Amino acid sequence: MNPERSFGNGGLNRFVDVDELIGNIGLDDDEIAWRKEFVGFDEDDQRRLADLESLLGANSDRIAEEFYENLLEYEETRAIVDRSPKGVEALKRTQSAYLVSLATGTYDRAYFENRARIGKLHEILDMPLKQYVGQYGVYYELLLTRLSDRVQQQVVDAVEEWITEREADEAEPTGTIDDLIGAFGFGGGSDDRSAGGELTLEQSFEQTIRAAIDDGMMDVLALLRIINLDLQVAVDTYVDSYARDLERATERRRQLAHEVEADVRDPIEELYDASELVANRAEAISGHASNQASALGRVSGELEDQSAAVEEIASTADEVRAESARTERLAASGVESADGALADLEAIDEAVERTETAVDRLEERIDRIDDVVSRLESLSERTELLATNAKIESTRSDDDATMGVIAEEVRTFAQRTKRDVTSIEEALEDVRADAVETIEATEETVDRVDAGTDRVRETVDSLEGVHEAARSTAAGMEDVAAATDQQARSLEVTVETVEGVSTAADRIADATESLAAASQEQTASLGEVGDTVGRLGDDPEPEPPVYDRIE
Repeated sequence: MNPERSFGNGGLNRFVDVDELIGNIGLDDDEIAWRKEFVGFDEDDQRRLADLESLLGANSDRIAEEFYENLLEYEETRAIVDRSPKGVEALKRTQSAYLVSLATGTYDRAYFENRARIGKLHEILDMPLKQYVGQYGVYYELLLTRLSDRVQQQVVDAVEEWITEREADEAEPTGTIDDLIGAFGFGGGSDDRSAGGELTLEQSFEQTIRAAIDDGMMDVLALLRIINLDLQVAVDTYVDSYARDLERATERRRQLAHEVEADVRDPIEELYDASELVANRAEAISGHASNQASALGRVSGELEDQSAAVEEIASTADEVRAESARTERLAASGVESADGALADLEAIDEAVERTETAVDRLEERIDRIDDVVSRLESLSERTELLATNAKIESTRSDDDATMGVIAEEVRTFAQRTKRDVTSIEEALEDVRADAVETIEATEETVDRVDAGTDRVRETVDSLEGVHEAARSTAAGMEDVAAATDQQARSLEVTVETVEGVSTAADRIADATESLAAASQEQTASLGEVGDTVGRLGDDPEPEPPVYDRIE
């Protein structure tokens, strides 16, 4: 059975174009011949490998078992094995067939095509090159251990053959042990020692041993040479894959660079125009900012003047406050004086009322006196008439009766006159008492009037103080008004300046808005540039690994 028929049947093989692969790595007949010559692989090596077929065939399953035991021991290599559509047992069988094929191959183009296929399949499974090359170290140990046993056995067979031939050449055999003792230089003869007296191997025996070892090492070298050729081809498949990936990436980068150049040209021109516009707007903003700074300087001066005016107003307000307090105190004193004057006037009213009452009573008394005086006048008239009549009668006659009547009349008149006089005296006494009371009331009124006058004077003085304080307050208020007018003018100037600042701010806002729009355009252009340039760093979406496409 040809073990190479076990290759190329796995699910991944349909993804391998061997002819294209061989063409990519340049593995034609001449290249194969050159590589063989370079490592010294010749027909003798092919013969020796053929002789190893039985050894490799007998140990292939065990070597494959131990080989995969080592691979499955490590997580990294175990992940590679798990990716293969083949199971572990199938992989072991493939490995066993590969081992036997080392000794049974034709070592021609078809042989190395299979080796290229094997290397490519490992690369498809994403096995790192370090792992692929590293696993040959495991191979060497497994193979050389068996070859060491084979070489040792070859030495033993050669020794036995040497002994057999030695016995056949001797007339009288000395026995195997004696021949070996002699062969190792322990026979005691002078031929068994070197010129220095040291024991040496028998020349024929030494040649036999050396020939056996050399033959075994040549077998080892033949195996190492074919493995080296296999490894070269496998590594070529890795290098080719890396080169193809690099070429595709380079081509993508080159094509992308052309696309980016085409895509970026217009945005860059727009960016340049936008930048120029931004520069012009920035210059305009700078002018507006200078104007605004000057306006703000004027505002600062006006505010300083306003501050001084406010301080003056504050000082005047303090003075007005003090005068107001003084006015308040004087006003309070005036209120108190007015209250006292009011009380005095009320007392005067009461005194006047009492005077009026006394005067009324005096009038009544006077009326009574008037009545008495009237009667006295009537009496006087009657007395005068009587006297007249008495005089007349006395001239007429000396009649006593008539004189008696006259005398009676005079007596009666005298009595009545006396009573009237008494009444007059009493009335006069009453008038005197009323007059005294009136005088007392009048004196009290005078006193009250004097006190009221004093109160009034105090009130006048207080009012004069109030007037003076009011005058000072008025003057202070004039100062306040003047300062207020100044402040108002300053505020007008401030308002005008602020309006100018506001206008400048509006212009700045308009310029800023335009600048913002230009910046947005610039940002959009930069975004396009960024997106385009960002594509330079974007790797294309990787295709799913081949081993994931196996159904």
